Amino acid sequence: MTNADAQVQRRRTWVIGGVALVLSAVVGLVARGPLGGISYVKDALWALGAVVLVIGLGRAGSVTGRRPFATAVALLQILLANPLAAALVFGLISKDPANPQAGENAWKSIVFPFQVVVFLLTVLAVIAIGVARAVPSPWNWAPAWVLVGSWGIGAASLALFASAPLGSPVATIGAWAGPIAAALGTAFLGAVVIGLGLGLGMTRAPVID
Repeated sequence: MTNADAQVQRRRTWVIGGVALVLSAVVGLVARGPLGGISYVKDALWALGAVVLVIGLGRAGSVTGRRPFATAVALLQILLANPLAAALVFGLISKDPANPQAGENAWKSIVFPFQVVVFLLTVLAVIAIGVARAVPSPWNWAPAWVLVGSWGIGAASLALFASAPLGSPVATIGAWAGPIAAALGTAFLGAVVIGLGLGLGMTRAPVID
């Protein structure tokens, strides 16, 4: 594969995948109140953008370099982190008033292990993308930056929401900070790969033989 071919594959993959991520973030921010019904569009755009970036429109475009382990972990994370998968798992929790213990048992045996698996896959995926170095340094670690930042802001927002009276300004900030941080993180990743696809640091990315 020539360097020109590799650049075309990266540009095509990263611009398309990045645009999908940015659109996902925008939809996520506006999908509130009367527009809440379009939240599924956000999830679909995120999954589309993530899959395009992981698989690549050509091997050179893959953010994992199509390395088997990194690609498998990233795709599995996309599948299980999808809200549809979470909804299916949470649907297994029993709501039978006659057997309140069943719901707690389902949480311990199904939901909690599922969340642990998603957590581990997420950590492995961002590390695998960073180690693969298919994206120019230091941007190959951008998913890790977003992950740490989102989790930190999410924990802080949860603490704010839990410590303030319901309906107070502090509680409102706590309720909104997490989702906004997640949307901005997604938009940041989209902007990064779009910038790379349009030429930022393009020559520093490796050529896949």
